[in-house]
Amino acid sequence: MRVSIQEVEVGPFLIDVTTGRVLRDGVELGLRPQACRVFKTLIQNREQYVDYEQMIAEAWSGIVVSRHTVDVTVGEVKKLLQEFGSWVTHRPKVGYRLQVPKSEDLVRKGWHFWNRRTKEGFERALASFEAAALEDGTDFRAHEGIAACYLMLGTYCLRPPGEVSALYREALDRAVALTGWTPELRVHRAHGLHIFERDFLQAEAEFLHAEREKPTLTK
Repeated sequence: MRVSIQEVEVGPFLIDVTTGRVLRDGVELGLRPQACRVFKTLIQNREQYVDYEQMIAEAWSGIVVSRHTVDVTVGEVKKLLQEFGSWVTHRPKVGYRLQVPKSEDLVRKGWHFWNRRTKEGFERALASFEAAALEDGTDFRAHEGIAACYLMLGTYCLRPPGEVSALYREALDRAVALTGWTPELRVHRAHGLHIFERDFLQAEAEFLHAEREKPTLTK
């Protein structure tokens, strides 16, 4: 997690605390100002529960609103986070908490190596993602990264495709079991159908499905 005076980064999200803009992977998301203030409060108190009184003091500047209003606004934040919504939890009589998985740094490190697009990069990325899975087996991003590494190792024949195809599918299935089908996971599935199974029609269908859900994935 990176924090600066004006910007706070959590997972794939970047929030500008001065303007209230929230971006995911560089794409701005629509979040009304009050929900943005709630998100900011959760980030600034990350890993700690924020009770009703503290939430009112920090996110509503002391203006009293109902607990239902607070619940609804926190719900907006969870909806915005999409597959990362489980990072925001609530305990009755205790409060709300933003808890980022301990595997966060390892996942970031994994994608850093993966983006080198070399055999060494994919192997080092795989090691980082596997370490992330050991750190927090419930973080679907670790398993997604493992699947992506095996997919690339097989695609470029850096390892025998027959050796990595089952490992790729096992990691992909685990990621899907944890979070459901995201557009990104559909893209990985499409590539796997293309490379390992040579099922071009189903691969195309998965690509088109992912594109409809998230047009920015056209690459």
